[in-house]
Amino acid sequence: MNSYYEGLPIYRAAMDSVVLIDRVVRVFPRHHKYTLGQRLREVSLDALVWVQRANTKATRVAALPRLCGRTEELKLLVQTGKELQAFSSFQQYAQVMEQVVNFARQAEAWRAHDNKLHQQRPEPSR
Repeated sequence: MNSYYEGLPIYRAAMDSVVLIDRVVRVFPRHHKYTLGQRLREVSLDALVWVQRANTKATRVAALPRLCGRTEELKLLVQTGKELQAFSSFQQYAQVMEQVVNFARQAEAWRAHDNKLHQQRPEPSR
């Protein structure tokens, strides 16, 4: 059974990030696998959950900033992995960063669109 959010491009980008990060972390050196690697896995999974929460009207206003925050955190962690030479190659780093940046752009666009909608709504009269 497919959930209502599984057809969203941002959901696909989030899931692709989770899968790619998991695959890459498996080959991290041991001293990075259980620290930075674990954190990358946790944050990517958390971001995926925030996609689901942001797709629910009742929680969207609170969820979108959290989702965008998680994608920024993910970019920072990937960059840290590059600096620590945790990735097996520059190509691997570039592939992960490209995927994460794509995901982050979609999250930011969603938040901007939602903010624009809220600004256009007239105030209810009393």
